[in-house]
Amino acid sequence: MKVILVGYEGSKKILSTTSFLYDKYVPKEFEIFYLNFGKFDGELKTGTYVSLDDEQKGGSSSWARYIIEYLRKLEDEFIIFSLDDYLQSNHMNYDAYKNALDYMKTDKSIGSCKMSIGPSYRLNDYDKIDDKLYLLRKTAGYSATTQMNIWRRDFLIDILSRISSPWQFELDGSAFISSTQTKIIGSLDVVFNYPEPSSISSRHPGQISVLGNKKSDVEECIENGYLDEDELIMGQWVGAVRSYSDCKDDPYDALDACPSGEYDYYKLLLDTCLS
Repeated sequence: MKVILVGYEGSKKILSTTSFLYDKYVPKEFEIFYLNFGKFDGELKTGTYVSLDDEQKGGSSSWARYIIEYLRKLEDEFIIFSLDDYLQSNHMNYDAYKNALDYMKTDKSIGSCKMSIGPSYRLNDYDKIDDKLYLLRKTAGYSATTQMNIWRRDFLIDILSRISSPWQFELDGSAFISSTQTKIIGSLDVVFNYPEPSSISSRHPGQISVLGNKKSDVEECIENGYLDEDELIMGQWVGAVRSYSDCKDDPYDALDACPSGEYDYYKLLLDTCLS
């Protein structure tokens, strides 16, 4: 299975770390491709760097066009598609992945499979298919996301052809899916274990969140020169966040700075990723 990770010039700074964590936690049968722009001279423990162009001409409004051009060159029926700034924190649940993929193969009306239940979903957003899988209702939001999902490649191209930017992909792409008969399913078990908030964000420019990643992994990436400890933070909420240096021995200390309305979400994130 090909794993297509889409980035931009600013996300190159985490590619060595991303690759290190995929090499550690994801089996070698998965072919990792890092789509970006221009040259990349860093180390990749696993996967292949793909330059889509010398630079991203057209900015974020050209996002979908570049991805479509790349995906049309592939022949795979299924791919895993995601942004490149989610840092794996534990071994993937291969059995849950295989169960989801096998089910998709039995029903061509399924366009995508989510690799967990998103924190925004409520009980009235989905119906259980069995004790391992769920069917997302048409009334639920965010049927299209840039989190790690299995996609039928042709269906993903269809959605991308209707939008331009990653933000439109999640909003307008989800609206398009709701207007079709295409089904979106998901795994009740977490398949890929990583902190759902992006590790890099315009909320904290120039900094990288490692909240939800193991101290041993972060320290090894610092030692290897993949990460600069002075740039590491713990969280991507709006407002002040704690530094990694301050909280690396007890990541739950970082939640002292978390807005009260998001505390439960980030507490669950830590419980899930570090268990």
